[in-house]
Amino acid sequence: MKTIDSASRRTFVKTTVAGTAVAAVAPTASGSPVDKVDVWILHGKDNRKLMEKAMEIVMAQGGFGSNVKNLTLKVNAGWAREPEVGANTHPDLVDVFLEKAKASGVQEIKLPEHPCNSAKIAFKKSGIEQVAKKHKCKMIDLQKVKKSYRSVEISNGRKLKEAEVAAEYLDADAVVNIPVAKHHGGATVSSAMKNWMGIIKDRRHWHRTDLHQCIADFCSFYTPTWTIVDATRCMMDHGPQGPAKNLKEPNLLIISKDQVVADACVMDVFEHKPRDIKYLKYAEEMGIGVIDKSKMNIHEIEVG
Repeated sequence: MKTIDSASRRTFVKTTVAGTAVAAVAPTASGSPVDKVDVWILHGKDNRKLMEKAMEIVMAQGGFGSNVKNLTLKVNAGWAREPEVGANTHPDLVDVFLEKAKASGVQEIKLPEHPCNSAKIAFKKSGIEQVAKKHKCKMIDLQKVKKSYRSVEISNGRKLKEAEVAAEYLDADAVVNIPVAKHHGGATVSSAMKNWMGIIKDRRHWHRTDLHQCIADFCSFYTPTWTIVDATRCMMDHGPQGPAKNLKEPNLLIISKDQVVADACVMDVFEHKPRDIKYLKYAEEMGIGVIDKSKMNIHEIEVG
């Protein structure tokens, strides 16, 4: 594992982000870096090594916080599809995350999900149920556990004023979001911000009202401790369930404490400008996060 040097930088960018140049840290007149939002873009073909490096970064940046005993992990496990389809978070990433999180001192990790397909089938086909059991972590079917939901006010929401949210996400010491990046018919791209639809009771309301604005509105209320986007393989069409006719393999993980930054960087994979995605444009307007790469401190790392 090594940080990319200047000689290999152009190849890395071309390979991993569709040829779009990624901003480096801009020095001030005094020579010190401008205070920017950090985001790490890891590239490598071994998913386990990618997550091992991601967890090194997380721990070097303060981990999950002080005295964190219980953590809630938001994966995408909502579809009855095998890992290679790209509809769900890759189980190898989840496996390493759970191992390293437990080793850091976290005692309890829950994986609550409101699946679109039957949880019995989707959780198993995704491969995530098996790795959760391996680490003695509980997957929770939010289709069945209706009592989990608690009503919250979205005080800064433009269209979404309230939502019923799974209590496991409201009461945890820390929350980590590990979505899969993929095409989505309604949202254009589904990634970190869109992944919160798997923790609410009535997601149809979002579709009926204004999907993009509701995504941004909810993110004005809810922020995870860390976002780690799975862009190891991405459905470029026929999302969110697939299978896709065009399955791209960027072999990337994108990591940030700012979920909006992470999603903005994901858009390079899909050859979209962040402001062309309405929920990102709304997030910027609302001051929720950064989508301008000149305001990001982007660390590119090749993981071998």
